[in-house]
This record gives sequence, C-alpha cells and structure tokens, in this order.
Amino acid sequence: MKFITISNITEEAIIFSDGSTITFDHDQDCCEYNYADFFQLEKEGRRHRFMLPLQFEIVENVGFRFGDRRRMYFIPCYSEQNGYYTDQIDIYYKNKKVLSFSAEFKEC
Repeated sequence: MKFITISNITEEAIIFSDGSTITFDHDQDCCEYNYADFFQLEKEGRRHRFMLPLQFEIVENVGFRFGDRRRMYFIPCYSEQNGYYTDQIDIYYKNKKVLSFSAEFKEC
C-alpha cells in the first residue's frame, strides 16, 4: 500500500510528498475570480497520510472533498464577481481534470 502526505500548500496548489498536485483552473474574465481556497484545509488534513488512490467528490455549489477511503477533507471554492460571469471551476490532480462544478457565488 502506498501513502503520500502534503508537503506544501499555496494559493494555487496542494503539493504532495510524491510531487503530485491538486490545482484548479478557470478561464478568468476581467471582472471575476473563481478559485479553490486550499488554505482552508483543516489541520488534521495537513498531517494525514493519504492512502492511494486519492478520491474526489463535489460538494454542490460550495467546493469539493478529496481524500482516501478512510477520510475525506473539504476545500471551499468561490466565485467572486457581479453575477454576469460563469462560476465554473475545474479541479485537477496530476494535471488531469477530476472535477468540474459551480463554485460558491460571492458578489463583489
């Protein structure tokens, strides 16, 4: 059984001990910002030994969960805009799209 741990968290990614990453993408327009707030990962998740393969699931209109068969951890996702633009966000693991959904709308 193979395990990985989180080695770093940035605004753009969760980086694991094996070099793999969880990232997000969205074709930004001028007046919107759709993002995954990786810094909100709870402390226990930062220390967890993840059993591979990782699993991913959408939490409707608020974010996503990732983890293993023992435990899943929540990452909130937001769309800051005026309501005119899309709130779509894509989540990638190892540079492959694993989820695509609407982020939580926050009017600015």
